[in-house]
Amino acid sequence: MQRCIAILICVLSIFTAGCATHSVSRAAKRADENAARSAALKWLELIDAGDYEEAFEREPIRFRISGTQKQFVRRMEGRRAPFGRTVSRTFIGAAFTNKLVGVPDGNYESVVFKTIFEKKSPAAERVILSKEDDRWEVIDYRIY
Repeated sequence: MQRCIAILICVLSIFTAGCATHSVSRAAKRADENAARSAALKWLELIDAGDYEEAFEREPIRFRISGTQKQFVRRMEGRRAPFGRTVSRTFIGAAFTNKLVGVPDGNYESVVFKTIFEKKSPAAERVILSKEDDRWEVIDYRIY
């Protein structure tokens, strides 16, 4: 009988510890997602303001897919500026991954927003961020 009680206590303590670890990891995941979303929104504020030079400077050097700052500015002027000002932006969701095509394995968060622009029907904006030195930095931006 005492042995059964001891086993029951061990099983319950393992179960309880597992639940606590799961809660902590879920809380950590949520905090990371919120930090990535916040970083994406700050970067999008630069894009909304037409400050493409500063947006480029915030990208990690190793991920500057756009090449030079001048090329990035030209790309944003051609792809984003024609939509006009941002009327509203609503968070849709985020997804974490360690792998993306064409880049080294790492910590990535893809954040998606439903955005209404002055001169475009509702669109989806996707911002992909990489965790660099414990902070999220934008490495890619797409409008669909």
